[in-house]
Amino acid sequence: MTQKKLYILLFICTIGSIGFISLLFAFTNKGPERDMSFKRGFLHDAPKKIHELDLEYNGYYIAGAYNNKIYLGNSQSPLYLITVDTTLDHKQEIRLAIDQDSLPLRSPQLRIIPPYFFLMDGTIPYILRGRTEDWKGYSMLENPFYFNQAQPIDSVTLAIRTISSKTKKFALGTIRFSDSTTLTLSHKLLKKQVDGIFDVDGTLQYNRQQQQLVYTYRYRNQYIVANDNLQTQLLGKTIDTISQTQIQVGTIVSKNQKKMSTPALMVNKSSSTSGNYLFVNSQILGKTESLILWEKSSVIDVYDIVNNRYEFSFYVENIGKNKLKTFYVMNDKFIGLIGNHMVIYQLGNRFKELQTPTVTVQNSNLIFQISKPKNNTGVPG
Repeated sequence: MTQKKLYILLFICTIGSIGFISLLFAFTNKGPERDMSFKRGFLHDAPKKIHELDLEYNGYYIAGAYNNKIYLGNSQSPLYLITVDTTLDHKQEIRLAIDQDSLPLRSPQLRIIPPYFFLMDGTIPYILRGRTEDWKGYSMLENPFYFNQAQPIDSVTLAIRTISSKTKKFALGTIRFSDSTTLTLSHKLLKKQVDGIFDVDGTLQYNRQQQQLVYTYRYRNQYIVANDNLQTQLLGKTIDTISQTQIQVGTIVSKNQKKMSTPALMVNKSSSTSGNYLFVNSQILGKTESLILWEKSSVIDVYDIVNNRYEFSFYVENIGKNKLKTFYVMNDKFIGLIGNHMVIYQLGNRFKELQTPTVTVQNSNLIFQISKPKNNTGVPG
């Protein structure tokens, strides 16, 4: 077996192992971890649910949101998506057209930043890009760059997380499509504590207003804010005190694969960023919080990533036995998926000053020109 094929196999096996084990641990029936060292601040005028829609299917994920329109990808049928307005009254089905007869589907990801969309699978790999005016996608990837998370920065650049061929650990980087496809990796952003794979797992986001990457660790109380050049701008902390990843990693000798040998303590399940803020679905119970309320809802902690401070928290109610699965923040709207349902929470006037990106044309390529948000005074804790 050649070194290239061995690396590809290693990448696929590692990603598959992480996905399977994360799913297994997600269904492990464990009580919440309580951290007595912190107390959350909840507002009297907390964000309220204003809309709810039964999607009649739980395989959707949020592929993007822009200009009061929400785009939902379909994990089982990646060439199909639906759009819904933020009142959840108007729904439209769309089918993507691609420049290939068929696509191998393992871990497809659809990302939409009008006027462009990207359909990607970093485990095969391929990247298709097209315009939202006709929904026709065309192949972009010239070289086989592998990744397992990707977020568009602009029309020609993707932020990615991948396994470095140099270190065999996770690293953050960018893929840029210009005259040729260029991969740039940073081996400094993600900080290894145990193995450089499981311990640095997290969610990668791109904040268009601030023009910054935001990476929130899943198993420790930290997040990273970096610029487009992969330079650290801020090392932030969530309000709990779990700074050390609490996992144990073993090896399946027969398959030469690493695995988590015990269920890990999850700190931050998922996140989203918009304007000055980072929103985190925490899994850590605070000092005075009700266990009954915790079991009936999901808590969202809000951080100001400009002034580096915790702001406040709010609850998102379960629907039936289903908790918040994933979410997306667009200006003053919190968009959540819970089971088969989509919910919209109104965040309040403090978020209405956030501005959305605009696009201009330069040298025949659309380049995103980001409008900076107005200076916010922050929100009371």
